[in-house]
Amino acid sequence: MLPENGKSSYVKLVKIAAVFLIFLLAACSQEYVSDSRIAMGTLVSVSMSEKNEDDMDSVFDAVYEIEKEISFHSTSSWIGRINSSAGFSPVHVPEDIFRLIEDAVSMAYETDGVFNPAIGPLSSLWAMGTEEARVPEKEEIERVLPLLDYTAIVLDEDEHTVFLPVQGMALDLGGVGKGYASDCIRSLLESLGTESAIVNLGGNVLAFGYSGDGSDWRIGIRNPFGDSSSVFRTVEVHDETVITSGVYQRYVEKDGRLYHHILNSETGYPFETDIVSATVINESGELGDMLSTTLLALGSEKAMDVAEKYGVRAILVLSDGSVIDSDGPEGKISIGEK
Repeated sequence: MLPENGKSSYVKLVKIAAVFLIFLLAACSQEYVSDSRIAMGTLVSVSMSEKNEDDMDSVFDAVYEIEKEISFHSTSSWIGRINSSAGFSPVHVPEDIFRLIEDAVSMAYETDGVFNPAIGPLSSLWAMGTEEARVPEKEEIERVLPLLDYTAIVLDEDEHTVFLPVQGMALDLGGVGKGYASDCIRSLLESLGTESAIVNLGGNVLAFGYSGDGSDWRIGIRNPFGDSSSVFRTVEVHDETVITSGVYQRYVEKDGRLYHHILNSETGYPFETDIVSATVINESGELGDMLSTTLLALGSEKAMDVAEKYGVRAILVLSDGSVIDSDGPEGKISIGEK
């Protein structure tokens, strides 16, 4: 079962992230230092070897800067500027932001819009993850559906400009932003000479290097049927990201029905899927973030074919408790596990 109440739950997201990180650090040596701060709409937690402690502020500064650049909710971010200029003029953006948008649009084409960076007008209506979260009226949804056309986005490779040709169109990179951030942080840690670190952006985990004793990091994957401290599987990784999308993460309730946050740009409502949790493990956080959303939306009949196409490990939990793991044991998890 999903959580019993449907309130917009920023506090719950913070709690989930915190508990997840505690589990991760249980296997670390005592020579690690940790810090947690609010950014990108979640609790960002960083743990690194004590001798690299001076790098901690640099990591958080990078997260704040990324949030400033790609936030959907800020009119001064590059995404905000593009959205404000929809129907009027192209916006010149830095090369890294252009590449991010280009990659998101490419994924939209490759998935026939299952992943859709042009979903901004629809996500604004639902406002998932905020105090204004609600189920929009059918008429509201029907009005914005024509604005969700990712094929209309104009990208100029030479000028690095992005243009939304119809007023009211809006980009929302919520399905890739944290993965992009983890890749940026990886590059930063490499440049700083940091040897070992764990960065958790609200359940989007970068395992950098090896743990304190030289072994792989052990990352716990939350049981979607248990409470926020319940883990059904651990994976051992180094220099990889572990990214999970789940229907329990953000949702809203109306008339006893829970609506999760992964929205279908064809219908305007959440995807109907038999997957309640999709975890992707691979080196690229950007790819993993986009794919975790995509796999959950696709459902179990198609998800593993897509995971195989991109060469990632995928762990899916289905609504009946079944587990499908492309590189591990399958079976079922206990619905009532705590």
